[in-house]
Amino acid sequence: MRKFLQFLREPPLWFAAAEWLLTLLSVAGSIAVVALQLTAVWDYAVYALAALFLGYGIFLAVKLAPRMKAGVVRRASRHVFTNNLVSDYGFRTLAFSTLSFAVNAGYAIAHVVLAVVWNSLWYGALAAYYFLLSLMRGGILLCGRSAKKRAGGDEETLLAYKWRIFRACGAALLVLEFALTAFVTQTVIFGRPQTPSLIMAIASAAYTFYKMTIAVVQVFRVRRTGDPLLQSLRNINLSNALVSLFALQITLVAAQGGADESMRIMNIVMGFLICALTIALGCFMIIRASQKLGRIRKAAEVQTVLPGQPEEEKDAGE
Repeated sequence: MRKFLQFLREPPLWFAAAEWLLTLLSVAGSIAVVALQLTAVWDYAVYALAALFLGYGIFLAVKLAPRMKAGVVRRASRHVFTNNLVSDYGFRTLAFSTLSFAVNAGYAIAHVVLAVVWNSLWYGALAAYYFLLSLMRGGILLCGRSAKKRAGGDEETLLAYKWRIFRACGAALLVLEFALTAFVTQTVIFGRPQTPSLIMAIASAAYTFYKMTIAVVQVFRVRRTGDPLLQSLRNINLSNALVSLFALQITLVAAQGGADESMRIMNIVMGFLICALTIALGCFMIIRASQKLGRIRKAAEVQTVLPGQPEEEKDAGE
């Protein structure tokens, strides 16, 4: 019995992988039972198994995390790209931002198709939002690459270029506000064009809360790097997560069969807050970048004047 308990406390990775697979299957079964409104006795066994597998899976994730992390780092260090992806936060941010650019571009195209097929302004506004978001991400990545070449290895010049990109990103968020306002207005007035299923609403909720949590954590984490370029990308992610939160609310309301007057008021308030936060974020970025660039200019002027002072003082003494 002791050996069995010891095995459960520190199992091999293959056993943990099998347990996590069973956890996913049992949780999916529980969601299916709820969605299909089944009430048989065996349904409770599905809930019990899901709770058991989920609890043990969380225990294994915490227990085996150091071992798995060490294994991933060891294997990643064998290749340059994966080693940079694991060890360099800035490189990792740029890599995933490139992936996000491609995903947003795909979203924009998909929503354009839906807007044309269903003749829907709602999908058209959402397509415009994702299109502008893709342009912002792609523009930041291209401008960052160009700034690195133009700086020619001068860190101070590169930092000034990055703060200009940061300011331009803030201005772009204000432009993005037009598409966001159109999307929010369409949603508040007409609601979501199609009624989603309960399973889709649950999956959307799980993904949105994950996305929101990661976006908030990364915004605070990236501030430690002091890199304006990375901060720009993370701020865009935060803005996107806020819009996803609003879309989730609309999805949940639609899944419940529509909204009464109180829910309509809540949608209006939530939409107003999302727009206000996006405007505030854009203004903050513009003001902060302008302050930083002003300090950099003053420092450059001081450095230009200071080298001549000793000579002037020397001439005056003579």
